[in-house]
Amino acid sequence: MRQFFVFPGLFILSAILLITQPLFSQVNTEKFRKYDVEKGFQANLQTTFTTKAGNTHYNTLKATSRFDYSATKFDYFLVANFEAKSASKKRIENEGFIHLRGMWKFADKANWEYFAQRQYDEFIDLRFRNLLGTAIKYRILKAVSKNDSNSMILINASTGLMYEHENYKYEPTNIDNKLIRSTNFISFDWSKNESTSFTGVIYYQPAFNDRKNFRIVAESTLEFNIIKRVFFSINFVYKYNNHPFTDVKPYDISLENGLRLKL
Repeated sequence: MRQFFVFPGLFILSAILLITQPLFSQVNTEKFRKYDVEKGFQANLQTTFTTKAGNTHYNTLKATSRFDYSATKFDYFLVANFEAKSASKKRIENEGFIHLRGMWKFADKANWEYFAQRQYDEFIDLRFRNLLGTAIKYRILKAVSKNDSNSMILINASTGLMYEHENYKYEPTNIDNKLIRSTNFISFDWSKNESTSFTGVIYYQPAFNDRKNFRIVAESTLEFNIIKRVFFSINFVYKYNNHPFTDVKPYDISLENGLRLKL
């Protein structure tokens, strides 16, 4: 038998940005999307605190939460993340975000989506970034193996509009910027049974009043099984802002390797 193998009422936002501390300033929200959410309400909360003393000294606090509600035609999720790290009494990381999204499946391959987001990142001088927008997400391709439902390829694309309000720490006066952006992405998900998977997404967000003012985010994750129930993952993230408001570099790159245990 031939084996499947291909490589690589309307939702109304009523609770927006309900945090007191202001939350490079783009977040890949596609990695938080779930395609197998059970009907009803689900919640996940996790907090991690790490402290180390001796030859090195640092403290790390990470907190994440997620809430999902799924119905026949409507899905909603709220994701929040906060990370802070200090070493030798000096803070070396402080960032976080909260993202709220609603999805209405108005056609077989398309969703109408609404979202709100608030975030901050102290080390690129971002005091806060507020987003409010809407988009149409369309499924370009979905192919599932006849022999194994866990082997599949999925390609999605999205285009929409969002209002953006950013405030940057700058002397002598903070920089405050408000504009409308086009927000677009294309995502790719591939899996071969339960042993190997690859996901990738590219965002492009130009400003309407200045096409030279744009942001790009590219993120990919490769995960494969190394021994029974143990998976190795490689995550790559590239962020580019060709119009930074302060003296920070226009790009950020991160590469992370890790292990996941499936229970």
